[in-house]
Parts: sequence; structure tokens; C-alpha cells
Amino acid sequence: MANNYYEGTGVLMLDRVTPVIKALFSDYALDATYPGNGQAYIAQTAETNDPQWSDLLDRLQQLSAQLGAVMSDDEGLSMQTALERLAAFFGTGNDEELANLIEHHYFEDSTDLDALFLIAICLDDGHHLTAIQYEGCWYCSKPRLFEFGGDGCYLSREVQVVRASSQALQLGEQLRKAILSADAEEASALIALEAGGLLAGINDEQLRMNVRRRVAERLAQVPAIGAA
Repeated sequence: MANNYYEGTGVLMLDRVTPVIKALFSDYALDATYPGNGQAYIAQTAETNDPQWSDLLDRLQQLSAQLGAVMSDDEGLSMQTALERLAAFFGTGNDEELANLIEHHYFEDSTDLDALFLIAICLDDGHHLTAIQYEGCWYCSKPRLFEFGGDGCYLSREVQVVRASSQALQLGEQLRKAILSADAEEASALIALEAGGLLAGINDEQLRMNVRRRVAERLAQVPAIGAA
């Protein structure tokens, strides 16, 4: 029998570790002192810590009591309600991204860093979290085919970039098939889709359109390979 695991490490880029940051990221083996210089260590280790939404709800209730925010002690309190009340306390109850998260996220099983990042910036008690950098890997206790890989993410208010090693395998195979069949249309569509994914990570719509136009202009200016 083989077991599968996932582990990762990263940093929070912020001014200081506050009660909000401790509540949201303590289950990620948060270390406020390392590596320092505006960065705080986080990690997920197989069979050691697996941050869960249910545990976070308990922490948010404790945080509410610590801050003096209004929060019910009812056992049936949901993550959605807890976030709504804390957002109201911090004056971000009208944030559209947070409202969308509260409405559509299931808040079940393991937490996800992109959701925690959004919650953190909407519950800013002086931490001023600007970004999260994180790298992870999954592996198997036996050397089974394609049971090993990695992923990385850069999360900020302005841009999000998330990539996994499996994407390189998939893209390479698709591009090879298109090239072998001399299908320029399919090959260009795959490359455009890859570029579109990067552009989609830019949150400012107007800037995203400007960058898209400039990328198209730059590609048009690139001389053909082998050209004089």
C-alpha cells in the first residue's frame, strides 16, 4: 500500500504579525520571527499540520472575543456568519470580493491560501499583508509514475500567479501534437490560452487590457527566428 502526501513552505509579506494573522495562519506553523525583514514563515507538513476550516472557525470566534467584536457563541455559527460579522467590525462588509467568497465558498475540509489572503486583507488590524509566496510538493511513499510534482503561487491584491508542474506536462503534450500535425491554429490557441491565464491574474481591469495590448504589440515586433 502506498501513501500520498502534500507539503509546502512559504512566507507572508507583511508589516507585523497581529492577532488576525495568528488566527488565520497559526495552523500553518506560523513563525513570526523567521526569515524576518517583513516576512513570516508558514508551512504545511504531511501528517503534522493540515489546516482545516472548522479549526479556523474556532480561532475566529476567539479572535472576535479578543477584539471585542460582536460574535455569537452558538455552536451552529457558520464560517459565513463569522466572516460577515468580523468584516462589519473592520468596516469591510461591503467588499465585493469578500462578499463573493462568503456566498460561494463551501468552507469545508482544508483551508486554501487564496481565500485566507482575501480574508486577511479585509480584516486588517495593522498587519498590512501585501502578498503570499508559497511552494508545495506532493509525493508518494512508493515511486509510482506521475505521483510526484510541485506547485507554486504568488498571491497579492494586484496579481495572482499559480502554476503546477503537471501543467507543463499537459501543455507540452498538447503543443507537440499540434506541431506534429502542423496545426498553427491549435498551437497558437494553446499559447494564447497560457498567456491569457497570466493576464487574468491582473486584477485591475483597465491595466489588464493595457498590458494585453502591449503584449500583442511586442509579439508583433519580435523578428522571426532565423531572420536577418
